[in-house]
Amino acid sequence: MLTNYLKIALRIFRKDNTFTLINVVGLATGLAVALLIIQYVRFELSYETTNPLANRLVRLTLDYMNGGTVDAQDTETNPPIGPEAKRKMSEVVNYTRAYPIGEPNVTVQIGETYYLVDKVYAVDSSFFAMFNYPRLRGSRAGLFTRPRQVVLTKKMALTYFNTLDVLGKTLKIAKSEGNVLFDVVGVVPDSPANTHMKFDMLVSYPTMLSDFGEREDNWNGNNTLTYLQLADNASYEGFTKSLVAFNERLVNEKKLKNHRVIGQKIGDIHLYSHKNFETEPNGEAQSVYFLLGVAFLVLLSALVNYVNLTTAKALDRAREIGMRKVVGSTQRQIKAQIFTETVLINVVAGLLAVGLVAVLRPVFVEVAGLPEGFTVFQDAFFWGSVGVFLSLSIVLSGFYPAFVLSSFDPITVLKGNFSHSTKGIFLRKSLVVFQFAITLILLVQTFAVYRQVDFLREQNLGVSIDHTLVVKAPVGSNAQKDYGTFRQMLLNQAQVKAVSLSGTVPGMGSAQMGTTTSINLSDAVKKTSYNYYLTQIDTSFLDLMGIPLLAGKNFDATTKAAFPDATNRQLIVNEETLRLWGIATPEEAIGRRVDIWGQQATIRGVVKNYHYESPKAAYIPIIHMYSPTFDAFASVKFTGGNTAEQLALLKKVYKANFPYSPFSYFFLDSEYDKQYKADDRFQQVFGALTGFAILISCLGLFGLATFTVSKRTKEIGIRKVIGASTTNLMLLLSKDFIKTVLLAMLIGLPITYLLVSNWLANYAVRIELSWWLFAVPALLILLLVLVSIGSKTIATALMNPVKSLRSE
Repeated sequence: MLTNYLKIALRIFRKDNTFTLINVVGLATGLAVALLIIQYVRFELSYETTNPLANRLVRLTLDYMNGGTVDAQDTETNPPIGPEAKRKMSEVVNYTRAYPIGEPNVTVQIGETYYLVDKVYAVDSSFFAMFNYPRLRGSRAGLFTRPRQVVLTKKMALTYFNTLDVLGKTLKIAKSEGNVLFDVVGVVPDSPANTHMKFDMLVSYPTMLSDFGEREDNWNGNNTLTYLQLADNASYEGFTKSLVAFNERLVNEKKLKNHRVIGQKIGDIHLYSHKNFETEPNGEAQSVYFLLGVAFLVLLSALVNYVNLTTAKALDRAREIGMRKVVGSTQRQIKAQIFTETVLINVVAGLLAVGLVAVLRPVFVEVAGLPEGFTVFQDAFFWGSVGVFLSLSIVLSGFYPAFVLSSFDPITVLKGNFSHSTKGIFLRKSLVVFQFAITLILLVQTFAVYRQVDFLREQNLGVSIDHTLVVKAPVGSNAQKDYGTFRQMLLNQAQVKAVSLSGTVPGMGSAQMGTTTSINLSDAVKKTSYNYYLTQIDTSFLDLMGIPLLAGKNFDATTKAAFPDATNRQLIVNEETLRLWGIATPEEAIGRRVDIWGQQATIRGVVKNYHYESPKAAYIPIIHMYSPTFDAFASVKFTGGNTAEQLALLKKVYKANFPYSPFSYFFLDSEYDKQYKADDRFQQVFGALTGFAILISCLGLFGLATFTVSKRTKEIGIRKVIGASTTNLMLLLSKDFIKTVLLAMLIGLPITYLLVSNWLANYAVRIELSWWLFAVPALLILLLVLVSIGSKTIATALMNPVKSLRSE
């Protein structure tokens, strides 16, 4: 019996090869999209799952409080908070701290070779157990209990020493005054791709106390990541209640004033945390789930196509089904035949989908920002997903067609009185309405995403980032002495306009800046606790960056450095800072005294607001302090020209003055563009999904149009003989489809308006919702409908009427 089913199915596929191809391609495309997106979502949701203690680990963060409101949120805390929590909270059984060293990177010397290492943290000995890092080399006994110990990842050990047997070897980490010599005491596996806490090198936390000036009782500075391990029997809800009492105790003991300690499950960090000083750019839960929903809609659209085309062709198979019933086939056997055809279509589509996944995987990995080694075919979950999706596809796409075709009355069919039921036609039209409403929603959303990202890029940043190369300062006692020669050598080049020093540069984000809440006008009646962002600049910075002074003066050669001078600080602030202080105009601010860290400073100048971060974030209050020290970054502004030549020049001058330090640089505009990375990624992935949805919808529409035209071929011939034009015929055959699509628009437009409005609310600077944003996608869909239907209609209309009238 099964052999007979297969033979009949293959015969039908050969006879209706166009419909078979449409069904296979549509299902394969939908399935491939769903498989890729489900793997992406699975990866995004898998963060920290490699750690068996993940559900018991909590990261502590700080909320900056201004009265009863949260002004800012910081991932870094005070060093004593971890030990204090273990002592005072019964739910806590362990803690570890992670102090980021040398951001954005550290200079490491091994022998006579220098390396730049990106992620280096000083951690407590408990870090390895809490974050599940076994030792590939080295012992746990005494690990990280003494200063100047270092543990390397496997990748770094092989890079530096070409072997994992590195115990007893030494390396130096450069700092502003001299170097620190470390003993290599262990090797651990590389950080997994799905953890927020990635590192290349770890040093013992006692080193912070002995060599980097940190204090165990430092309640004034918060530069440390703090993690707690909860007891097996402790609940997170109980812990948060205890944390409230813990905060009250710290405030009463005057250890914290305008801060509040917050607990955060480490499993929630990647998708739900966007605080200052995150260890890496995190994902967006809303975007992840949204893409997952879109992927399933694309797959559902493919299933709709199959059901529509299969039931539309029911009339063609009516006589076959009627004859089979007359000769003895039962309704169950006919259903089995239809399901056999559905299984075959889906299996072929599944094989094609796997092939599409193989072809699209490299592009998808790059666009979605997945790790380079991301694979799917070695993953049992992937093959399980293939099986589940195929099974669901077979059931969902096969049930209704089997029910419809097996329910034909043989007597009615064989008498030639059979026609499509009103219910069947209504269902197909409803499915088409659903399909095109979804397509319209996706297309409008895609237009909005593209327009919003372009709009952000078109904004006036208030700062000039073009033709600017930024070089990282060398670490060493000779850096400042050699800077004067370095600067002058560059300025002697005709293509160099200016050189400036700063603690950070626009585009690196506020996470690279210092922050403080201890600033108020000296004569302020009401003291506030807003979070201000601090940066050090020299006399050339404002001019090089094109930041205009609104009032006052720039720093000059007579200005005293803000550090270490604490008695004569002068500040240049931006407009947002004045707004928080309640100063009406820039001119009123000049000469005003400001309380900062128990000392007083004078407002020397006011600059126009500029975007230190991308325009999707609001302006931040920035306070500039003067520093002529080359200990962070030097920016070099060129007149224009060949960037490769500029880079070669900068490297040559740098190596001539700092031969003892590796050359580390970036283009300022490229660094700034990194802030759009998440938006660009969402834009590309969402745009691709929308493209697939449109493709599937058009395939289905083309199939339905082909079927409709084939059923009306004789009518077309008659109308043509009596004088109907091709345009008239096209309008006649298109009007029902156009009515259906217009109904889809009436349903889809209000929904997409709400979705787009909600999405844009996440941006401080956003586009206005113009009518064309909705009209253009709607007209584009109408055009696609006309093309899909018109191509088949015109071909039939141009046929010889004699052939049309012979059509059955």
